[in-house]
Amino acid sequence: MLGDMKTSRAERAEVLGAALKAARQQAGLGMEEVAERLEMPVEVLARVERGVMVPTISTLTRLCVILKLDPDTLPDLPEMSD
Repeated sequence: MLGDMKTSRAERAEVLGAALKAARQQAGLGMEEVAERLEMPVEVLARVERGVMVPTISTLTRLCVILKLDPDTLPDLPEMSD
């Protein structure tokens, strides 16, 4: 059962990352520009977009503002921390 929870969380992280990447591309923004506006390394943003890393709620909120994205339109979120 624990394995199912990890898989489910990992799958949700991948779906979230893909949605954020699609929104960034649709907004016509490059990874470098978004990472700079978030004040984070490009590598960290890349990990979020690949679903390897789950953003904090604060980072996700800032991403939504930058991408002009309604948080309610995002897929189910994996567990996140503040």
